[in-house]
Amino acid sequence: MAGILISVFDWFKRLRHQARNLSLPARVERTARNTEAVDLKPYTPEPKVFLGQLAYLQLSQFEILTSELKYSPNTQYKAELSEAAAKSFEKYRAISKKIAALGIDPTDAMDPYVERIETFHSRTNGIDWFESLIKVYLVAGLLDDFYRRLAIGLDPITRADVEKALGDKKFEVFAKRVLIESMAEDPTLSHRLALWGRRLMGDVLLELRAAFDNRKLAGIAKSKKLTVEQEREVNLASYSKLEPLVTELIGAHTMRMDAVGLTA
Repeated sequence: MAGILISVFDWFKRLRHQARNLSLPARVERTARNTEAVDLKPYTPEPKVFLGQLAYLQLSQFEILTSELKYSPNTQYKAELSEAAAKSFEKYRAISKKIAALGIDPTDAMDPYVERIETFHSRTNGIDWFESLIKVYLVAGLLDDFYRRLAIGLDPITRADVEKALGDKKFEVFAKRVLIESMAEDPTLSHRLALWGRRLMGDVLLELRAAFDNRKLAGIAKSKKLTVEQEREVNLASYSKLEPLVTELIGAHTMRMDAVGLTA
């Protein structure tokens, strides 16, 4: 296991180096470039797995935002955050309804991923309201990008419903404005939030990697018995296939940081 983890982080360091070479245009409202370098259609999980993970990610995001309401620096931000949290819950509810429409209990679909996602959030807890705000801004943005891309292998109706649910940008607009305003009032925030934003990227990559089946990515049957070394090779093969996509997502992360005046 230690060898596998070392391989993951070596891979991540290489990707970060590649992503730094991505050119960024002058600051305007930007969206991540979609190179479509990786065809994710063969690797999209079955609907129950895909939607179960996505639903719990949206529900946990809503939980984080509502828990931060009491720490809001002022009443205006508190009111606006409550509206953004409500929109976040609507995203969860849309995904949950889609699961139910497939004849699946939403809690049954989410339960297998609760521990993994809660562990992810426990590793990425901010120390104050601002760190929590930028965490959700960066993490939700990246994961929404990722799940939109991964939805390509779903049936057209389900894919369209997922894309529609993930299309709401109310929280992103709120977070960008508040972060820019707050850092202008307190320049000491900038350095701390920049460091925090960089630190989050590694955990996000590990979370999105968990959404894939390594053996499926590497073309190895699930039933085949492998030695530890062979399992390591399977992991490395799957990571290699994802490199163009992950480099693209790191570039999107850099753009989100840049949009609020931070260096990734």
